Amino acid sequence: MAKGTVAKAAQDSQQPGQFAEIGVSGFKIAGGIPFEEFLPQLDGERGRRKFREMAENDPTVGSVLFAIGNILRAVKWQAQPSPDAPEAEAKAEAEFAESILDDMSHTWEDFIAEALTMLVYGWSYFEIVLKRRIGPLETDPQKRSKFSDGRIGIRKLAPRSQDSLSKWEMQDDGGIAGLWQIPPLPTPGKPGQIFIPIERALLLRTTSRKNSPEGISVLRTAYRPWFYLTRIQEIEAIGIERELAGLPVVRIPNSLLASEAAADQAIVETYKKIARDVKRNEQGGVVIPSDPFLDADGNPTSVKRVDIELLTSGGTRAIDTDKTVRRYQADIARAVLAEFIMLGSDSKGSFALSKDKTSMFSRACETFLNQIAAAVNRFLLPRIWDYNGLDRATMPSMKPGRVSPIDLGELGTFIESMSRSGATLFPDDNLENYLRDEADLPEKSQEAMDLQAAEREQQAANAAAAAEALAQGKQKQPGGQEPPPV
Repeated sequence: MAKGTVAKAAQDSQQPGQFAEIGVSGFKIAGGIPFEEFLPQLDGERGRRKFREMAENDPTVGSVLFAIGNILRAVKWQAQPSPDAPEAEAKAEAEFAESILDDMSHTWEDFIAEALTMLVYGWSYFEIVLKRRIGPLETDPQKRSKFSDGRIGIRKLAPRSQDSLSKWEMQDDGGIAGLWQIPPLPTPGKPGQIFIPIERALLLRTTSRKNSPEGISVLRTAYRPWFYLTRIQEIEAIGIERELAGLPVVRIPNSLLASEAAADQAIVETYKKIARDVKRNEQGGVVIPSDPFLDADGNPTSVKRVDIELLTSGGTRAIDTDKTVRRYQADIARAVLAEFIMLGSDSKGSFALSKDKTSMFSRACETFLNQIAAAVNRFLLPRIWDYNGLDRATMPSMKPGRVSPIDLGELGTFIESMSRSGATLFPDDNLENYLRDEADLPEKSQEAMDLQAAEREQQAANAAAAAEALAQGKQKQPGGQEPPPV
């Protein structure tokens, strides 16, 4: 056998099968601890503490997260029936899916609020706790339910705090096997670390770059302006205090400063403490000796041996920190597409600009909701369907509603333009109900739809009768001539 043929055969024998995975994602993790972050202060547990400080301590970051949280919690969710199942069965299973989410020990809105912690930390983790739906009179929480159909439902989607993360368990192919957590307090029956497998959990991430289980915090790009903003605010506060209260200066005899005696050193330390701790407030006060220096003849002079004064700068600084602070605040808001919250603070910004910025912000919020919906539809509902032995073809999909209300004026103009161009939009019960829902109007009742359908049938019958009568009148004229006018 030729040398080249032998080498090729050896290479082919080492190749994996056609269905095997060859490469890796490149995600850097060792011992279950990711090390993708290049800033040490944002890595691991330190990073989680820093992002929490940003979220809970900064008014700009807090206002952005508050806006996102309240907007997304108000969005209505609806189960869309499966198109692959008979209409009646698909509708029934869609109602079952909605009943599951309405039958938990917490509200769906509370779940959304907990899910949105992924914005701060980059991820959120929920343990899926199941129950048997026996009835509302059951005392066992594993069986208590609003329903008595005996099906398996969800007792709760229990959040597992990011602060309790110990490490991640990864699969050989780079997949996520689960999460190890350390309870913050001793838990009876659960000593040490607790492993929550991914099969019994729901993982939400802002992004799945490199299949990282931790995603990326939306505050990551806001860290740098937040860091400098915090430092400037601290320096500004110190500067204001020094400008208003002055810098304490204590004058004591040089003999005390040069002395090595323990008593003299104690006096010096006492005055150092006074200089460090003195404050100008309603309780401020200092007690000092009144002894003056003596002249050559031993007579007292007007110069006191110990004196204290507050040294001021004697003028204002030329640095405009307010402008710098506003710039960094705008950078923080811009990092999460929420720059519109700064409009008006400097008496600038048009309505059109505000509308464009809020539209981009709403689109970003819709993306977060769609990520939650994708995880629910791909991992949560299929497990419930399998536990109940249901056909996945009947499984609906959860769909969030609109984040921002539609502009009814623009919608009306669009419908009017469509009608003028010749499009037939009405009568259409589905279209009318959609428009009613967008305008927050009650849905058309079934009685009204039946009455309108009967009226349309009557009008069609009358038109058909009139056309038939006209045709018969034409046939009675000899030679096919038109009948004389009446």
